[in-house]
Amino acid sequence: MKPFTPGFEVIDTSQHPSSGVEYGGFKLRPDVALYPKDCGRTKITDFELMAMFLEVKSLDKHDAFADPPQDTLSKLLGEELDIFLNNWKFECDTTNGMLTRGQMIAYALTQIGCQFRQFAFSVAIIGKHARILRWDRGGAVVTERFDYTEQPGLLADFFWRFSLASAERMGLDQSVTEVEADFDTLEICTKLKLPTSTKLFYYGVPDDDISRAHRDDPDLTALYRYIGPRPHFPSRSLIGRATRSLPVYDPVKDRVVYLKDTWRIDSNDMQKEGDTYRQLHGYQVPHIAPFERGNDLEGHGSRTVTHEYVEESWVCGMPFATGHVHYRMVLGVVGRELSIFRSTYELVSAVADALEAHEDAYHKAGILHRDVSVGNLIVTDDGEGLLIDWDLCRKRGTIQKRRHDRTVSGGTWQFMSAALLSDPTKHQDFEDDLESFLHVLTWTAIRYCPSNLTAQERSSYLSLIFDEVQEKNGVYVGGDCKCGRLVRNTYLPSELVAFSAGSPLLDLLREINPPFAVRYQVPPSKEDFHTYETTRTSVEDLTTPFWANILAGLTYGQYQQKLENLKRRSWFPLMIRAYLQNPDLTWPTDDKAERLPLGAKSTATKRQKAQNSNRINSQDAARAHSRFPGELDDTAGQKSTAKENRLVKRRKVA
Repeated sequence: MKPFTPGFEVIDTSQHPSSGVEYGGFKLRPDVALYPKDCGRTKITDFELMAMFLEVKSLDKHDAFADPPQDTLSKLLGEELDIFLNNWKFECDTTNGMLTRGQMIAYALTQIGCQFRQFAFSVAIIGKHARILRWDRGGAVVTERFDYTEQPGLLADFFWRFSLASAERMGLDQSVTEVEADFDTLEICTKLKLPTSTKLFYYGVPDDDISRAHRDDPDLTALYRYIGPRPHFPSRSLIGRATRSLPVYDPVKDRVVYLKDTWRIDSNDMQKEGDTYRQLHGYQVPHIAPFERGNDLEGHGSRTVTHEYVEESWVCGMPFATGHVHYRMVLGVVGRELSIFRSTYELVSAVADALEAHEDAYHKAGILHRDVSVGNLIVTDDGEGLLIDWDLCRKRGTIQKRRHDRTVSGGTWQFMSAALLSDPTKHQDFEDDLESFLHVLTWTAIRYCPSNLTAQERSSYLSLIFDEVQEKNGVYVGGDCKCGRLVRNTYLPSELVAFSAGSPLLDLLREINPPFAVRYQVPPSKEDFHTYETTRTSVEDLTTPFWANILAGLTYGQYQQKLENLKRRSWFPLMIRAYLQNPDLTWPTDDKAERLPLGAKSTATKRQKAQNSNRINSQDAARAHSRFPGELDDTAGQKSTAKENRLVKRRKVA
């Protein structure tokens, strides 16, 4: 390789695990890595500096993919060929094949996640054969296998072209640059509450279209620069939005703001998040973060390309891939995660604030959030709750087919309604979002509020109610436990007697979950409906209290009243506010969130435990992990943004 990689070091990293970076509890060590010369590398395996990795296997049985036989393809034409390729399983289901594929997915995710990178290339060497892969947030395109001992020019040409390509063509994000070494970063690190030795970067953020229309600058694509550290490692899914957020410093206005870097879904029916914020502010929706600027980034690699190959004639199987666009925006506020509440009063008040934002957004602006989760509620220093992350929202009344690139809809698995989890075809509505608030408040309370629950009881409850999943006909579903417990009024842990600080939160939780049970109760029978209609039509004046009470007391009347109560505007935040403002209730002021211990999941089988600790070994396990992680990250309430679905595509070398 070395003669064909000018400007790069080719390093054997196979015996040198990465330090500080793990995946599924395993140290990562690609077999071979390319590093730019003079990049300042001090470690043999360093994913932050790696330009490309190679995975090397000595035997063909370790190939992660299986090309359709050429002798069969040569005999097929037209529709017969299409049918054959559509039914061909390109991804090997053997243990060795899944292991190799899992390793490469883990390496690609780590490389892209540790760098400011739009996409990446890699090479798989299997015996005397090779494949070239291109990874982005839409998936991966994989070449057919070729014999590099017979066609060495293919690899030589590929390495030569890669080595001479620009940084942008190699996949590096040119909108982020390192702050100059002679720049005084001490004061900025202090403002950002970072160690003074933290390496800082300039983040380029474009103006939105409305702001550009009012600018005198002839270069409307010029980026506004903010200063901040390298963001935390992203979600454990290669594909999807890969959202990373962090406080950054605005050098012009001398203040700290909040930057969000994400890959939004490339769809005409989903507007940019900044445009949504402008609409929400235009309708004076409360408890919404102030929008500063943001737009799609431009340049090579800022849009995924994997989805563009799905319809090609050579593609095996019937893969699904969604296009994504690199989007960056800045909000004029920095808040704490909901899971770092200072008291249960602040927790409940913040949820009530977010509920009011959700209600006004829906009823005033006609916008449904569709992704209510712990990670999308933040708390300001003043204790105000803000509802953020509006990038999956929809206009009220629009009916959209559920996307396959999300879990089963917009939303985060643990906090989605039982109705959405159990029915992948259901259209998400206002009541589904309301139920998500119930799950957010309950999950956060059980997870972070000290109580009489043991670590095992706490862990078992969270896993049973919020992580429940099963596969039916190739689709992952859940929600049975949520549904059943709501109907039986056993939604809260039976062992929970009180929160240790004596907070009224438990009584509030007991009161807010019964209204949702009506969504899952068996509807009244036809006979009940007939009785109700007969009575209603026989009464001349329905406004008479006597007859109104008679109708309300009938089985069908009770059912309808519960449904109407659930749809009634503001009932949820008003119920919470009533608890917060009740003079007879004493809310502690110092019962802050605690990182409570969790017990082992005793219900897991040996195989399930192995999958949980090393999901990279199996494509199926990788899919399950990316759709609905077994447990949310304790510190970030990190959401699962996407599923791996059909991650890899086959492409002819020629």
